[in-house]
This record gives sequence, structure tokens and C-alpha cells, in this order.
Amino acid sequence: MSVGSAQTIADERTLEALDFASVRDRVVGATRTARGRRFANELAPLTDFAVVRLEQARTAIVRQLVAAADLHVLPAVDTEPHTQAAALGRTLGSADLRAVADAISAAAAAYNVLREEKAPELGAILTRYTPLRDLHRALTDAIDERGTITDRASPALGRIRRNLVNAQNDARDRVSSIVRSGKYARVIQDAVVTIREGRFVVPIKAEFSGEFPGIVHDSSSSGQTLFVEPLAALETNNRLRTLRIDEEREIQRILEELSRSVGVHASEIESNVEMLADIDVLVAKANVARSMDAIVPELVEDAIVHVERGRHPLLGDRAIPQTIPLDGQTRLLVISGPNMGGKTVALKMVGLFVAMTYAGMQIPASAETKVGRFTCVIADIGDEQSIVANASTFSAHLSRMREMFDRADANTLVLVDEIGGGTEPGAGAALAVAMLERLLAVGACGVVTTHATELKLFASGAAGVVNASVRFDPQTFRPTYHLDVGAPGQSLAFPLATALGIDRAIVDRAQALLDTRERDYESALAELSLRSAELQTEREALSSERRAAERERGGLAGDRERFEAERRAFAERAEERMQQSLREFTAELQRRAASAEAKRPRVTASQSALLSRTAEEMRRALGVTNEQREQKPDDGVFQPNDPVRITSLRQDGTVVEDYGDTVLVAIGPMKTVVKKNDVQKIPHRQADAKRQRSPERAKRVEGAKLEAAARSMPELDVRGKRYIEAEPIVDQWVDEAALAGNSPLRLIHGKGTGMLGRGLQEFLRSHPSVKSVRYGHEDEGSGGVTIIELT
Repeated sequence: MSVGSAQTIADERTLEALDFASVRDRVVGATRTARGRRFANELAPLTDFAVVRLEQARTAIVRQLVAAADLHVLPAVDTEPHTQAAALGRTLGSADLRAVADAISAAAAAYNVLREEKAPELGAILTRYTPLRDLHRALTDAIDERGTITDRASPALGRIRRNLVNAQNDARDRVSSIVRSGKYARVIQDAVVTIREGRFVVPIKAEFSGEFPGIVHDSSSSGQTLFVEPLAALETNNRLRTLRIDEEREIQRILEELSRSVGVHASEIESNVEMLADIDVLVAKANVARSMDAIVPELVEDAIVHVERGRHPLLGDRAIPQTIPLDGQTRLLVISGPNMGGKTVALKMVGLFVAMTYAGMQIPASAETKVGRFTCVIADIGDEQSIVANASTFSAHLSRMREMFDRADANTLVLVDEIGGGTEPGAGAALAVAMLERLLAVGACGVVTTHATELKLFASGAAGVVNASVRFDPQTFRPTYHLDVGAPGQSLAFPLATALGIDRAIVDRAQALLDTRERDYESALAELSLRSAELQTEREALSSERRAAERERGGLAGDRERFEAERRAFAERAEERMQQSLREFTAELQRRAASAEAKRPRVTASQSALLSRTAEEMRRALGVTNEQREQKPDDGVFQPNDPVRITSLRQDGTVVEDYGDTVLVAIGPMKTVVKKNDVQKIPHRQADAKRQRSPERAKRVEGAKLEAAARSMPELDVRGKRYIEAEPIVDQWVDEAALAGNSPLRLIHGKGTGMLGRGLQEFLRSHPSVKSVRYGHEDEGSGGVTIIELT
């Protein structure tokens, strides 16, 4: 069932006033299927808050998949007319049957991707899917992408078409031989073989028609040429015609059989296509959200709207971020200021954000934005006077306000442009104040715009009501389209009149005609607005600088962590390389010592000191430290045959003699003098354990293998990882699976750019435990999955 078929919290007049259809059209334009477009056209704000939460969660999940390039919807027609016709026993054309097959394929592809997510929010959508592999295979085997019946459609059709090709060649050859013979050269108009009514004919000059034995099938437009079927080719042409009739009958039989199959599975096809349409709408919402840099608003139980740096979705790059609080402290926001300053845009944005949220769409704002639980959104925006209904603008306004009061409660969002306007200003302002008092009394939440001074004063003194104003540049009096919450706006009638070229004397006279209190009020309001604009500008500049500083700090922190990681990695590689060189040096000495031709080498104290100094200088130059090299033995005294560890060489040896500050250590057949701070004692029991641990180690290794086998799983998901991260994980997984005897294995890597899947497949083909590697079939996950057979 489409989303639009449910009840909505806003009536058509409200949605039209908020320009909801323009935003919805973006979703419609992003759909790929015919039924998806129909569902998108029915999008409307829902009433069930639990369903709103569910739709927002679904959009968020699908947006992640779209961003990772794992999900896209294939185009598909609306199959309902075709399945209904087939269910009634009608025979569908080949193009229609192929369109049904493509819709089945598109539904299967979308289902397979979402099934891998195992998201419970998508369960209700996916449960409607029924696999139709046999039907899809029958349709695609019989009909190609152009809607043409293939030779594979049936053995009989393949045989008929092979015979047809042979018969065509025979008939063409027979007629060609007649054309090439000199017997009829005088009567033949052109030495070519052509076809008329499916039969091979010869163009004959009309004046010699009696001299050529055959049957006339056509003539040229001038009448000078007759197209005659030679009597000698009559039999072969008849055979060709018979085979063509057999082909048409077999094609008709195939179409009837396939149409019956479609009719039998009509309900399953429609259920699958409906699932595809719902997914199509979700993908369209996700793509629209990405284009607007939108977010999922925080959904709260209270009837509030807190917009943080919201951007009107229909203004694109021209939108100015606005922050509008409608929470427990602020129930009504009164926006004032000159026309063309953005009052109505801000008012519409609040209502539009709520409507979009309740339609499962994300909104272009900061992550701190909150939308609460509402049961009704009602708006009165623009000029609604009706000549037909004999209603003036003010009458239409009052009629709409009556509807609001009839429906308003603590979960109602009210949006009124120019409340109390369209009549005598004093009476209209008084009526507007009374209306706002009623809305406050029932606990409604709302935004209104006004020019009336009385409403600004009311908002300044009433609890739960806050003034707001649209900002103008104090020098040029041009609108900046920023909204300042907390300060009322001035009319700017006189400065704007002067800026637009009205005679200064007229402006001065107008100011003189103002009541003194009103003039003083306007003057104070102008000064307050100027200070407020300056403070707001400074606040925004500071906020922008703070965000830039935070970004810079975050970037520097990231760089520092990256450099430190690189330094540590380099240090580890350098230390390992140096130790490897030292080990190789020691091994070479041992090799030479074991040689019968060489004398037993002895490393002198000076050579050992030089080696230690060289290693230390290399460590200092590379910034490599050895945390253990400063450790000393507890008593500082070594006895002959004490087992020790030479830290710098990472070798174990036995003490031969203690020289005080240094000690002579035997490492196999080699002896070397090392400093005591480079030597650690090894307890005798630990040394004995090292000599005896080979059998124990074998047991531990075997136990580890058994434990790894027990952990083995037949499926691994590495989506979102880079190849360098995924390769060791896959390697260990395959090893454990080989021990456990698990095969085949299913590796989920997603589609994306395809680099991760290709890289892992190349790695797996060289793995000793892997027998074969292939991408999954359609029902296994297609290109987003690799199936592995082990040896």
C-alpha cells in the first residue's frame, strides 16, 4: 500500500499554501518505476507518529545504501494492465511480456540488496516478495530485450526457423539461377531477386509479360515493371510460405503459454512490483535528501518544532539558514518587519519541514533540529478572496480562522500570514490579539506574521509568545533574509520611501503627522533593531570563526594522529630492520664458527662496544627508543652459566664471565662482551621451560586450530572496509573455514566501485585452501557477493 493512501495531518489548502507539491515533485522526478511515480505523487504527511518514525528510519537506511552505491532501482513499467489482461485469459504481446520480465528482475534485484541489510524496519516491505525465478527465466529465454521471440523459446520454433533459413536459401538460389540464365535476359527488367508478399519474384518488363512463365504478384508505380514469381520456383516459395505460417503459429502458441503463466502468477507479480514501487519511493527520497544535504530530524513526543539553521528546500543555494524555536517556552512566534523581507518564507519553512518529516522525507537543516508529535497542521497564507463565493480577503481570512479554532488543541501547529489583516488596522489588530489569546488558551503552537504594533507589544508581554523580526541592512535598508528571534521588527516605511526616491518633504510631513508616542516607539524600535542586527552579525561572525577554528583544530588533531601513527610504524619497521641485521650478523658469526676451515671467532670488548654505539646512534637518528634497554638485573651480579637475554640483539645466551660493568656472554659458539644494562637475567625455570615447550606448544597450536574451527562461519560481511583492512580478515576466515570443513562460503563485499570485490577475488584465487571463486547468482546477491569453494 502506498504512503499516500493513509490519512494526513494537513488538508489540501494547507499543503498548497506550504508549496508541499513542489517538494513532492522532486521525489516524483527521482523515481525510476511507473508505479513508484504514482506512489510518490500520493505522498502526504501521515497522522500516525509511529509510522512517521518508521518511514524516517527506512529513508535513513536506504540513504546509506544509496550513498555506498549498493542500491539502485532499475526502470520498470506498471505491470497491472498486463497481469489483469493475462489473468482474464488474454494473450499478451512479446513486448508486454518482456516488460513484465524486466519488472520481475528489478524487484528481485532490489529485494536481494535490502535482504542483506537484515533491517527490521524494512521487514514489512520485503515480506511481500515472492521469488519468481522460473517464470522470469521462461520469459527472458523466450523474449530478448527488444521484445523479439528468440529461437530458444521452444525446440519446435528453433527447428522451424532453421528449416526456414534453408528454404529461403533454396528459393533465392532457384530464382537467382533463372535471373542469371540467358534464356530470359531480354524480358528481365533488372537482374535482381526481390520479394513480394513473402515470395521471391523477378522484375519483368511489362511488354514481355507473356513470354515469361509465372504468376504476377505486383507491378511498379509506372506500370513498366511486373514482379513475377517463376513457375519453376513455385514449389520452393510454397514451402517457404508454409514454414512462415508454422513459425507464426508456434510464436502465437508460445505467447499464449507465457501469458497463461503470467496470469497464474498475477497476484505475486503485482505484490513484487508494489514492493519495488515502495523501495523506489524510498530511494527517491534518499536521493532528494542527498541533493539537499538533508538530515533526519529528532522526533520527540512533545508538540514542538525547533528548526536549527534550516534552509528552505525550494530556494536552493539562495536559502539563508534560519533558527526558529517553537518549544515549551515559546508556543507562538510573532514575526514582524517590512514586506519582502522573508517573513512568509520563514513561516512556510516551519510548516513545510513538519509536512516533509511526516511524509518520511529528510529536511535541510542542522542535526539539532527537532520535530514533535502533531495531530493537525493548518495554515492561512496568501490572498484567498473568492469572487464566486462573494467573499472578500478579510472574510476568507475569518472563515479560515474559524476552522483553526474548531480544530486547534495542544497538538496543533497553526501558521497565519498577516493575522488580522485586510480590515481597519486598529480593529484587525485587536481581533488578532484575541485570536492569539485563544490559541494560547488551548495550548496550540504556531507562527504568525504581522505589521501591527499592538501585536508586537502583546508578544513582548505575554508568556509563551516571542517576537521575531526579519533583518535589513541598516545602511542600505535592503533585506538580508535573516531572522532575529527576540526582537520585534520595524516597518521602515519612511527610510524605504526615502531610499526609493520619494520627495524628502513628503517623508518629513508624514513623520510629523505620526502620533508622538508612535513616533517615539518607531524611533526606539529602530534603535533596538539596529543594535540587535549588529549583535546578531557579530554573533554569527564569532560562530563562524568558532566553527572554522574547530574544523582547523579537528584537522590538526587528525594530522597529528596520522603523523604519529606513521612515525610509530616507521620506528617499528626501522627497529625490526636493525634487529634483523644484527641477527643476521650473529648468525653469520655462528656459521663461520661452525665451519671446520675457520678459526673460532671471538668478539672483543671494543668490537662489542662499537656495535652497541652504532645501534644506539641509529636509534637516536630514527627516533626509536627501546623501553627495556635501561632495565638492570636486581643484584647487578652475574654467575657463570646464568641464562640471560641480550635486549639489543634479541638473543638468549649464557654468562661466561662477569667483568664488572660488562659481561661475557656465549650465544651458541659465539662469545661477545655486552654492557650489563643491555642484559636481562632469565630465571632458570623459565629457561628450562623454553627448552621443553615444543611439545606443549604443539598441543596449544592444535587446541587453537580446534577453537578456530569451532568459530568458523559460512558467511562474512566486509562492506564498508578498504581492501587493506578486509584482506587479513578474509584470510583468517578462510583458514578457519578450511579447518571446520565449511564449503561453500559466502563473502559479502557490496558492489560500490567493484574494487573491493575484484581485489578480494584476486587474493582468494591465490589462496592455497581455495578451489574456485565466482560472483553470486541473482538469488545469491549477484555482483555484491562472492561464492568460494574450498579444496
